[in-house]
Amino acid sequence: MFPLRPDNDTRRARRATLIAVTLLGSAAAACGGSTPGDETGSGSDTSGGTTAEVTTADTGGANGTADTSTSSTGTTSEPTTSTTAASTEATTVGTTATTTTTDATSGTSGSTTGDSPACVLAESGPIVVDADDQVIENLHVVSTRGPAITVEGHAGVTIRNVWIEHAGGPGIAIGAGADDVHIENVAIEHTGAPAEGQNPSDGLNNIECYGSARPVVSNARLVRGSSGIYLVECPDADLSFLEGHDFRGPFPRGQLVQFDKSNGGVLEDFSVINPQATSWPEDNVNIYQSVDVEIRRGMIDGNNSPSGVGVIFDGDLALGVVEDVDAIRMGNGCFSDYAGSDGVVFRRTRCRENICEDQGRGLPLSNALMWAGHPGYTKIRLEDSHYFASCNGNLVWPDESFEVLELEELDFTMREPIVVQLCWE
Repeated sequence: MFPLRPDNDTRRARRATLIAVTLLGSAAAACGGSTPGDETGSGSDTSGGTTAEVTTADTGGANGTADTSTSSTGTTSEPTTSTTAASTEATTVGTTATTTTTDATSGTSGSTTGDSPACVLAESGPIVVDADDQVIENLHVVSTRGPAITVEGHAGVTIRNVWIEHAGGPGIAIGAGADDVHIENVAIEHTGAPAEGQNPSDGLNNIECYGSARPVVSNARLVRGSSGIYLVECPDADLSFLEGHDFRGPFPRGQLVQFDKSNGGVLEDFSVINPQATSWPEDNVNIYQSVDVEIRRGMIDGNNSPSGVGVIFDGDLALGVVEDVDAIRMGNGCFSDYAGSDGVVFRRTRCRENICEDQGRGLPLSNALMWAGHPGYTKIRLEDSHYFASCNGNLVWPDESFEVLELEELDFTMREPIVVQLCWE
């Protein structure tokens, strides 16, 4: 949120969220991967990739559970405590990957070409992890009450090739004592959202983490959560290749990712698309009371909040670097260090076609300011950045808070959104 320019010195505090990596090429399509598209905007090459093995295992077992983290044959809402060995998985089939397209409004996807999917997901109700180093994979998890997957008190857990539909609770809940959780090749959708507007609760996050270090999220599609990833006291998070759609809050949630007292986090290769008619975001990316945070190679499209910003440093103690990030159709602002700390760097950031009008939630409180500093700051750096089609010419304020101010008008092409590819699609 920006102040009423220039003298409103208030800002509502917020809390935090997160995400991370892709599998490219045919190996990626077979086992899960994401394609950032041809980069036409400013930014680094995002090519490169990793391949992953999809193992085959019996999904049977006593009481209809699999060898590790419970794979039920129905979609009940009662949580199941997983067994301690190996992993929960379904049989892989097929040899030719499908090409997946994603609807920018709904976040839903479908196969357009190719043969059968590279993997088949077993049906499961909610899962509670009960062992260190447990692997949960190749599942379709449905929950209508509470978290779909709970990880607490167990470290080194891996969740991969999983489709989660959740309502009445978060998709994945990481609690204390669950360091080094790895989440990769997942689709997580909050199915309890109304047709448009805010969620009934701010606790319906796709992924949330409280009090655990080094979470990794890679190659994830996140849809209609209160926030996509919300991190509280989860330092050194590694988030990459996130595809976000239609976040619903309500305030103070509404972000693709929020870092809350979570130092040393990295968010890279991401996109978030919030349709004006249905979404209820606050900030798109929020760094709250967190330092040494790096945000890079992102595409942000849409924010109808009168107080929300594309990327903001917040909470009076927040520092980091934002580079190679594009924002379009922002109301209240594209980039801000109004409520963070002196010394934030915005490098090769770009903003275009911001919106001065009321988008249904009130007029922008900043008078549609594109880049915000803070009175009294002197060391913010705005380097090699560009704008186009400002709705009112309100570009930067206050000028004196920027040690470097390199901003030019340029008609640029937005970076392509991330499109996650998953083995079951």
